[in-house]
Amino acid sequence: MTQQETGSGLAHALRGEWPFTSRDAELHLVTELLGPTNGNPTGPRGAVVVAPAGVGKTRLLREVRWWAESRGLPTSSVIATRAASRTPYGAVLHLLPEGAADHPDPAAWHGSFSAQLRSQGRRTVVLVDDAHHLDQASAALLLQLSLDGVAIPVVTVRRGESVPDPVTALWKDDLALRVDLQPLSTAEMGGLIRRALGGPVSDRTVARLTAVSGGNVLYARELVMAAAERESLKVRDGVWMWDEELVLAPRLVDAVWARLEALDPAERHALAAVAIGEPLPLGVAEALASTDVLSALEEIGLVHVDDSDGRGVLRLGHPLYGEVLLARIGSIGRRRMVGALAEAFDAADPREAEASLVRVVTWRLDAGRLQSRETLLDAAIRANQVFAHPLAARLARAALEAGDADPAERAPVVIELGRALVGCNRAEEALPLLTEIEEAVLASTDPHLVDDYVEVRFRAKYYGLGHGDEVEALLERVRSAARAPEDGESTPSRADRLAPYRASIAFGRGQPRAALDIVEPLLERSDLAPLHRLMVLEIAGESLGALGLHRQAAEVWDRLRQFPVGATARASGAAAEADLQAVFAGMLDGRMTDVLPVLTAVHATLSDSPDVVNRGLACLGLGRALLHVGRLAQARAVLLDAAEDFRKVDLGESLSWALTLLSLTASLSQRVERARRRRDEATTARRGPGPAWQAADVVSADVWLKVAEGDRTGAAAIALAGAEQYPQLELSRAGLLHLACRLGERSAEVTTSLRRIADRSECEYPTLLADHADAMRAGDRRALEEATERFAERGLIPLAVEAAMQAAHAHRDVGSADGARRMTGRAQILARQIDGGIDQTLVPHEPVIGLSRREQEVAALAAAGMSNADIAQRLVVSVRTVESHLYQVFAKLGITSRADLERYLPPSLGSS
Repeated sequence: MTQQETGSGLAHALRGEWPFTSRDAELHLVTELLGPTNGNPTGPRGAVVVAPAGVGKTRLLREVRWWAESRGLPTSSVIATRAASRTPYGAVLHLLPEGAADHPDPAAWHGSFSAQLRSQGRRTVVLVDDAHHLDQASAALLLQLSLDGVAIPVVTVRRGESVPDPVTALWKDDLALRVDLQPLSTAEMGGLIRRALGGPVSDRTVARLTAVSGGNVLYARELVMAAAERESLKVRDGVWMWDEELVLAPRLVDAVWARLEALDPAERHALAAVAIGEPLPLGVAEALASTDVLSALEEIGLVHVDDSDGRGVLRLGHPLYGEVLLARIGSIGRRRMVGALAEAFDAADPREAEASLVRVVTWRLDAGRLQSRETLLDAAIRANQVFAHPLAARLARAALEAGDADPAERAPVVIELGRALVGCNRAEEALPLLTEIEEAVLASTDPHLVDDYVEVRFRAKYYGLGHGDEVEALLERVRSAARAPEDGESTPSRADRLAPYRASIAFGRGQPRAALDIVEPLLERSDLAPLHRLMVLEIAGESLGALGLHRQAAEVWDRLRQFPVGATARASGAAAEADLQAVFAGMLDGRMTDVLPVLTAVHATLSDSPDVVNRGLACLGLGRALLHVGRLAQARAVLLDAAEDFRKVDLGESLSWALTLLSLTASLSQRVERARRRRDEATTARRGPGPAWQAADVVSADVWLKVAEGDRTGAAAIALAGAEQYPQLELSRAGLLHLACRLGERSAEVTTSLRRIADRSECEYPTLLADHADAMRAGDRRALEEATERFAERGLIPLAVEAAMQAAHAHRDVGSADGARRMTGRAQILARQIDGGIDQTLVPHEPVIGLSRREQEVAALAAAGMSNADIAQRLVVSVRTVESHLYQVFAKLGITSRADLERYLPPSLGSS
């Protein structure tokens, strides 16, 4: 299947057989039992495979049959069904030998079957699918044939179903091994879906498909086919991505409904209550359905009790049960159900109702119940705190409609509505509402109301729309409207409360020193409101990181991680903010070996977070790091996820940033047209000048696009101009000056500027860049070799490859053929770690070092520590031949000892 197939054509192709994957261990376990002695003649011969519906037990059984037939083992297949279970021996009638149909007693029938199987000359592998549907007679026959030693049973059973006693006896009496199949993990599902689609699939798509399908292969297959047909699953930039639209296609509904259709009305009602109300406290569930009904649902695996938080709540056995069932009960049935749920919570323990306030208030709203403005506002505030911004907007609008109110009473509700709209990427819609209440807010004597208003208006105007000048005017109006403090009043001044906003603007303009000067005096001010304390820490951490003062920044990040979660609406994201600041600072310091594992963990932690902004930033950060280490394909996939997140909520020009990095990825991959298209999209998405901290990436994208177009002179000029754009962002400036040097701009002025930054910095990376620039300018082969290893230690493999190739050139320039060969080999080894190899660097290709196949084999064994004699024995050659090959290898690589082999031995190149 090709990645170009889309829509109905792709869906049709996907209806074929999917790859068999992630069950190799189980297949090996079962087939081991089918061998002549199976290594244990007294142990079980055969298997009972137990699994939920749809996780692959039927496919495993089919693979076992193919395995047995390919080895000449006789097989007989049985498919048990509900219909056949009503007839004695109904499942196995097709296997009856001729003349056996008239036998009046079971013993005679069993004897006929046994004789028939014995005539095969070998034990027959009897494969029974859905053995829980076997009638008692067929099940007893299967057990008897196993006891007689004429059959090896391999049967599948659906977990949670009632199973005939003879089938249970197979594994309980050690005649067969019980093998329990679990739903596929995210990693296993990813492998399956990538093989089925024939190309890369974004991590977000894999995680979401795994969550919705519950690791169920059957459901995942139907989800993928339906999404492909609807084209909500398609290829973008060479990566399969799903927009997460859940399509309940008929085949998927039928597959899920097969588990639900046998439920009686009371059981369906109870299951619908759990579907809407999960996690549903047991006390509330028991007010809606009888204990017998709930127990029955639990017994067949449709619900389960989750005690992880100590409360005891009911959850669905599978996410799709709720989707399919609720689609069938319709809008009226759902309205009646949510009303009943709200009443059940109201009658339950008040603590349960308080803990579920947002859901209960929403259900009342859905059921058409009247509620007070205060209750609706409280629910909207809580919804915003957990990033449920669309719901918060709905609740806030309902609060505005809950009776007449003067501007002062409306103000808190409008502020919460504005916060929700900004979280929904609708800042332009929020601003007129906020402007309308400005006069009433500024006249208020409630500092918390003013602070809330400024925070939301700032996020809408500055982060949402990038209007820095207008925000400064707002801050001035707020400051001017402040009343004089009364005698003895010790609350923070309005100027102090506005300081974090002024610092944010300064930082966004590329002035981290100015931003730090504003917030540093406030770092120990415990009298500030929680929101302002949080903002002060955020800006101080960002500024210190940008200035390269990372030891001081680490202290601020620790304070951010310890910030009380419930102190303010934004506090729930404080720890993630600290982690992201730390890794972005680590990237500025070139510590990719340290940063990449942390970013990978942060990305995994936030992969299903409702905080779209920090989730997107985690993707963006990981993609950016992967670019630095040369893993372009992986970088592209996670950056595409970042872009999708920022299309939902774009604060601080994050969408433009992600698109810029995608343009850079395309340029490094030599895809010029795609790079230009992404760069144009990034420009279109940008609403203002953009934050200065993104400038280095914007400049780098433009530089590498010029390189891909073949204009290195123009690329160097862009890098130099970008380096002068924000003089206070010294680490970013150092990176751009170094990039200009790599492109050939190695004047004394450039290298001296780079050295001055290194001398002022607390970080080591600018010193490495300055040392490399000096080595390039001087053609210092030893310094270039040293830079190679220093870059490699930091995980900056493309730079290490480049430095190694420069060292090879420098060796050649002074007539050192051995040194040139040695460093060329080192470059080729390093290049194996990056996508595109040396094509991703700025140096011309060197001739490939040609080792013969035998020289490669001898060198690899020597590098592994084997002696000449051991190598000779392994390869069946003489010791003198081994010595001769090693002499040739040393000469070609320009090395003198075995210790150098591992570092400088190039990849296998075949015969030269």
